[in-house]
Amino acid sequence: MMIDKIIIKNYLLLKDIEIDFANGFNIITGETGAGKSILINAISLLLGERADYSIISRNKEKMIVEAHVKITKYNKSAINNFIKAKELESFDDEYLIIRRELYTKGYSRNFINDTPVNINDMKELGESVVDIHSQNEHQSLLKKEIHIELLDSFLSKQTNNFKKEIDNYSIDFTELNKLIAEFEDLRNKKTDLENKRSFLEFQLKEINEVEPKENEDDELEKELKTFENIEFIQQGLTSAHANLYDDEGSVLERMKLVEKELSRLKEFNKDIHDVLNEISQVNTTINESVRLIYNLMNELNYDPERIENIRERLYKLQFIKKKYGSSLSEVIRLRDNVEKDLSLLDNFDDRLSNVENNIKSLKNNLYKRACIISKLRKENAKKIETEVIKVFKEIGFENAEFKVNFDFKADNAENNYTIKAKSQNIRLMAKGIDDIEFMVKINKGDEFSSLRKTASGGEISRIMLAVKNVLADADNVDVLIFDEIDTGISGRIAQKVGRVLKKLSEYHQVISITHLAQIAALAEQHFVVSKDDEGDKTYTKIKKLDKNERIMEVAKLLSGEKITDASIKSAKELISS
Repeated sequence: MMIDKIIIKNYLLLKDIEIDFANGFNIITGETGAGKSILINAISLLLGERADYSIISRNKEKMIVEAHVKITKYNKSAINNFIKAKELESFDDEYLIIRRELYTKGYSRNFINDTPVNINDMKELGESVVDIHSQNEHQSLLKKEIHIELLDSFLSKQTNNFKKEIDNYSIDFTELNKLIAEFEDLRNKKTDLENKRSFLEFQLKEINEVEPKENEDDELEKELKTFENIEFIQQGLTSAHANLYDDEGSVLERMKLVEKELSRLKEFNKDIHDVLNEISQVNTTINESVRLIYNLMNELNYDPERIENIRERLYKLQFIKKKYGSSLSEVIRLRDNVEKDLSLLDNFDDRLSNVENNIKSLKNNLYKRACIISKLRKENAKKIETEVIKVFKEIGFENAEFKVNFDFKADNAENNYTIKAKSQNIRLMAKGIDDIEFMVKINKGDEFSSLRKTASGGEISRIMLAVKNVLADADNVDVLIFDEIDTGISGRIAQKVGRVLKKLSEYHQVISITHLAQIAALAEQHFVVSKDDEGDKTYTKIKKLDKNERIMEVAKLLSGEKITDASIKSAKELISS
């Protein structure tokens, strides 16, 4: 990604500014007090910087700062994932727009692709795109957790088998997390079930005493309904039997007469055979129906004892339904689950032991892999240390040293994430056992200290420059902004710092504020900040320089306000060198 455009409105003396940055090395120069750092402060707002509402231009309702970030094929997938995770408006194939608005009433609004977001989402996205090196703010390298990521990214590109090792470790560590979650779940469930054992046993006993069967209540209700209406049913069956069979002129009698008449006619017309066959089948069906009705009439006997038994049974079934479910199906399902839980409870110790053994086995494998990974890291860390120290010397830190410090984290007591080694409980972490931190010492006799505790301003910016230069291809932050990087340097050292910045811009978009001609001369795109009066008001303006304007600005940096032929010549030489 790169910042393609920055738009700023009503920020202090900045009225309406629109800056189109180049992909590589961008330089911003201007007189002291002209407002160069205002631009950096404005961009900081897009990284979640605390808002100072006094920066809103006088008599204006709101201030706006907006960045158009160009997406590349290398980070499009990551941006897509971020957009989906935050449920934001989709973006086109090229640009992401980040905007922050501050209002004089004391509130701010934040947007990504015109979708309102909270400040943490804006900060998360902003810091993944931009590193600002100014007074120790917004520098990803100051975050210790980034160091192991940078080292691993560097090693993945330098060492063939490292990525395979780290990927395999990651797969196993994910499996360890699953096993530990399963173990904790089983242990919690065991405790929960132990507390409920007596209640579960009572439930099971009460349900089993009734011994409900699926749909039993429905069948009993039907049977009871039959008994309660037996007289009416008997009358209906008797009437049906009489109409079909008993009465004079019954259906069956009439059908037999029809069959007899047709039999006498069949010899005269062959189609009558078919009709006769149909009539014969109907008579057979009527006979079968008569038989079934007769059987039903004989079977239907009023049985008071059976009726009482049904009612008692339905009462018991209704009782357990009221306590354990709205239907017998639910009651039976509950009974099955209770039986399952009690069975689990009886076998929990075996299951816990089995999962615990799997955890121990996997931890041993993880530790072996972690040791291999640690060995590869330590071997290659020496190369990084050597290269960073080499750049230190180029940019004026003759006695500075750089170290990738390796440690491990140990817990007082053994747990599911620790393994006993080196007489300690070493913690297995997502990236191995290494607790890594970049450390530096500037002067002879100094102790190594963390980057965060090192000097501030231009000194820390140059340290960052050296480290990022060596790890350029491994660093996923695409835009690097340097303010005060040239503090306290000049001449040959300044030129070397400029060349390191130039080299860094091959991997990242670099934006640097400088007052040194040696650095400004190397820019691919040069902006100058100035103050202009419009009537009774003063505004800060930013202008992109053309070739001739750039020569004159570099000459001005060399000689001051009075530009000489010699300074113009030197400027041309610096730019062309």
